[in-house]
Amino acid sequence: MKKKHMIVSLAVLMTTGVLAGCSSSENANPSGASASNEQTKIKALLIGDQVKTDLNKAKEDIEKRGNIKIEVEMAIEDVYADKISLAMANSSQYDLILFDNGKDNVFANYVKQGAFYDLTPYIKDKKNLSLIPEITWTSTKVDNKVYGIPRPRQMYSAQGVIAIRKDWLDKYGLKLPETLDEYTQAMKTFKAKDPAGGGKTVPIVTYPTNAYTVFGWLGPVQTALGMPNGWRTENGVPKYAVQTPEYLNYLNWLKQAWTDGLIDKNAPVLKPSQAVDQWPQGIGGTKAANIQELNDSANTNLAKIRKTDAKGDIAIIPLLKGSDGKGGIAKGGGYYGLWTIPSTTPKNKVQKIVDFLDFTASEENQAFSKAGIIGMHATSYKDGKVEQTPEQLKLFQEEQPNLWVLENRYDPYLYVNATASEPVRKTMKDITDSFEKVGIMNPFEGLISETNSKNPDNLKKLSTAALKYVIGEGTLDAVKAEIDSWTKTYGEQIAKEYLEQYNAQKK
Repeated sequence: MKKKHMIVSLAVLMTTGVLAGCSSSENANPSGASASNEQTKIKALLIGDQVKTDLNKAKEDIEKRGNIKIEVEMAIEDVYADKISLAMANSSQYDLILFDNGKDNVFANYVKQGAFYDLTPYIKDKKNLSLIPEITWTSTKVDNKVYGIPRPRQMYSAQGVIAIRKDWLDKYGLKLPETLDEYTQAMKTFKAKDPAGGGKTVPIVTYPTNAYTVFGWLGPVQTALGMPNGWRTENGVPKYAVQTPEYLNYLNWLKQAWTDGLIDKNAPVLKPSQAVDQWPQGIGGTKAANIQELNDSANTNLAKIRKTDAKGDIAIIPLLKGSDGKGGIAKGGGYYGLWTIPSTTPKNKVQKIVDFLDFTASEENQAFSKAGIIGMHATSYKDGKVEQTPEQLKLFQEEQPNLWVLENRYDPYLYVNATASEPVRKTMKDITDSFEKVGIMNPFEGLISETNSKNPDNLKKLSTAALKYVIGEGTLDAVKAEIDSWTKTYGEQIAKEYLEQYNAQKK
């Protein structure tokens, strides 16, 4: 894997004066921004928890250096889809809206309605945005135009590895699972031994989805069983995951896991936020996650687990293998969410907003996102490592400098935490490097099916039948019948539309 180290030395940071909170006429405006001294006002809608905005020194610092005044409106994941719908019904409220699902059918429909600016001419020659890999731009364009600026992430699934309670494995003399069978047996041990106590142990932390996967955060199980990352082609013929025999194997595995009590009986009705809370509460045995779960600094999930169990520890299963010795991790467009500028935004603000996004993706602001203002939010930042006192960490968490850096800089090691200890950071990098050999790409990544767009609930009957089968209220024959029905009603046409675009793109 080609490594790009997006790090900034402390000497450089102190030279620029950025993290020290000073500002010069040279860096007062984003690169390419208007020479006007008037601060551009931006109101942005994004996903997350509310943050302190009054007397926030981190916010004031980036506003001063970026020559903007920013107002953020936050909404948590559970209600964000509804929040976007409301925002689009009155888009003049916002200058910038984050579409967290990226280029999906909803986004494509809004594009066709003229809801967003075409940003293609505005991103030209933007130094920091140009670092985003071409595959990311390609997979997010509509009609070869940029209607949303991707927030880059690493190319691999953010829930592509399994975090597991290492102390529980050690307690029962179990090795770190490498295969799906070993993983399943470990979960059975967790269920039988109940290490959380009082019958509260949840071996597999998950939540319900409306997708064919039935439950979320189980990507490593799916790839271990050989399921494709969405679609695959067999002798030139597209096959969706639900049309493969591996999908039925996945449902059978889920059904057995449900029967054995490895999945919380409340999982079908949990909200994602309720499910994810089971992990830091110390009652979860495993959770599909990213390498950040290894972070051993203060106020991380590991630190929270250790409040309930001082011996708590977390390990990562980087690759879960199936019976054939194979596994993988979903490889995608390498982004989380698209920044869109509603067409109701005054045209004279568009370039300034794009310039600000480019500015926040600079090296200096990547450092700012991790360390804040040196001397205030951290003691030092060097070679990607942050040194903080408890008081500085508390202020960092209150003011969240990382939040105000709306557009992160492309970095293949984005999930390597700046606050983790050096041995943990090395492990994080090594695991990240290992993904390159096992990435599974969706050949139709970034393509849009008209049929799929017009029928956003086309998998609803199938997903309902699959859930009923898993929890013992339906049959496998009923699932197969829904797969056949979906194929005839939607699947064949969706596949045809994808294949036509795929072939045209290859040419």
